[in-house]
Amino acid sequence: MIKNWCIMENYDGKKGLKYLKHRDMEHLSESLENQKVSFVNKKTSVSKKFEINMVKNPVDFKDFYLTPFQVYVDDVNWVSPLWLEVKSFFNKKNPFWKHVETILFVARWNKKPIGRIAAFVDHNYCRYNGEKTGFFGFFECVENYEVAKALFQNAERWLKAKGMTMMRGPINGRVDIGFGFLYEGFDSPPAYMSPYSPSYYINFARRYGMSKNRDFLGYTLDLKNDIPAEVRRAAKIGRRKGVEIRGFSRIRAGRDIDIWISLLLKTFSEHYGFVPVSADEIKARFGIKHARWLADNKMFLFALVENKPVGFIWSTPDYNQFFKNNNGKIRAGDILRYPWLKRKINRGRFHLIGCLKNHRNLDIATCLNYYTIVEMKKRGYRTAEIGPVDEKNDPSKKIIEKMKAYPSKKFRVFETKIEPLKR
Repeated sequence: MIKNWCIMENYDGKKGLKYLKHRDMEHLSESLENQKVSFVNKKTSVSKKFEINMVKNPVDFKDFYLTPFQVYVDDVNWVSPLWLEVKSFFNKKNPFWKHVETILFVARWNKKPIGRIAAFVDHNYCRYNGEKTGFFGFFECVENYEVAKALFQNAERWLKAKGMTMMRGPINGRVDIGFGFLYEGFDSPPAYMSPYSPSYYINFARRYGMSKNRDFLGYTLDLKNDIPAEVRRAAKIGRRKGVEIRGFSRIRAGRDIDIWISLLLKTFSEHYGFVPVSADEIKARFGIKHARWLADNKMFLFALVENKPVGFIWSTPDYNQFFKNNNGKIRAGDILRYPWLKRKINRGRFHLIGCLKNHRNLDIATCLNYYTIVEMKKRGYRTAEIGPVDEKNDPSKKIIEKMKAYPSKKFRVFETKIEPLKR
């Protein structure tokens, strides 16, 4: 039987990986599609008889996936993670696992999942940054510090056994996969691919002795307002200086994907958490094989100078408005109805923007923002979410301020030195 699912290392540190068999994962996928899950009341007092287990089999992995459904059972803003995305990330074939080790833990009380955590050692990150830093991520927990503490301790123990001297997170293996606890802005739902977590996670991290590593800002752009004159002017000047803007081509998707990956690696090399990775890894992360059909060619734009690509912007509709009521599932009927349902989306999402250093004097980023705003306004979007943006990335913050967007959310990554276990 082909083994191609769910990479997990033995907790005792022995070499070798345990894989969930393909047939087991198929069975799990079917059960998740059909199962109606019932949970304990989130506010129920959890006794000290809860247990923490390493994920070893399909049942454990199902509980790992279902944990947030327990945590956010009464949270009207939460949007459930897509089962297909979680399944794809932990697939052995994901190139990410060629340089990363991980372990997954689930906390249970009364046989129901009430918490989870993953720990990661990215050997590429350690070599590139000269750090012995491990990450914790995929953290979810009911409002009980003893459970959270036990999860943090298990992650820390494993990282210590791997020789790490710092634990940082939440980072879901890599920053582009998910990072940061929501620190400010709990009154609105998250946009597509934006972090979200309860306010009490901040207290968990502080009580455990973690301190701030870095903050990131989320911005909101009110699209009901006129486009600022400074942005319109910059776009006109850019065009006069020879800047051309074109959309992603579905017909030549392979060419444009390669262009985008090349620009991404060059323009983000100095950003927080950057790790040099292969093109195959980026394609696996963003589901590039489906880009021909999924990319929005009026909001995935390239900037060219003398017919050479020098910048890009990747924006999308806020797909979370579509996914919110799907409980993490995408059925065939959803795909067929999407062209009609997407007309109801009224919020946009700015994900990534980049420009080569030697062309930044042309205001290319503002140019790309202008044409994206124009398209979003045509579609009747009321607002757009931008970020998260590193608090230390002043150039990006200035570009966003030109758009008259305002900070609406803050996300925080914590860290703690790995020392003898805290009491």
